Amino acid sequence: MKKLFFFAAALFAAVSFSACSDDDKDDNKDASIIGTWQITREVGYEIVPGEGKFDKDITYPIDDMNDDYGFYYTYTFNEDGSGQYKSYYYYDNNKLDSNWSVEYTISNNQLSLYEEPDNGDLTCVYDIKELTNDKLVLLYKADDGDGYQAEITITFKKI
Repeated sequence: MKKLFFFAAALFAAVSFSACSDDDKDDNKDASIIGTWQITREVGYEIVPGEGKFDKDITYPIDDMNDDYGFYYTYTFNEDGSGQYKSYYYYDNNKLDSNWSVEYTISNNQLSLYEEPDNGDLTCVYDIKELTNDKLVLLYKADDGDGYQAEITITFKKI
């Protein structure tokens, strides 16, 4: 019985020490927001005063109700805190619809976005829920005190 116990203990020790390797690499440990990100999905809700609650579950590019061009947008984030917002019509050979400069900061896992940098007005703050080499997931929460509320998870892919 002692031999069986000793053998089981030795086998357990051998398996325990060989299960993990020190040279395992986390491919996303150096993930960066720097680059161009294309929206792929929005999930959540908005409550608009006088209009009610609107649930969102949108996969991009989306069809515009007024035409069949499809719609999606991108953000490009540069190393110096500057960037670019662009929206496109997918079904019209990715025709550029809108284009403007942005500035951003990241602190405490939050992305602060300034879509009119010359005014210095903060446009919105997103919680960074996931950032890998090819995926960015942001959470937008809003409550303006006048009845507008939102909680939307926005997913991007790196292009």
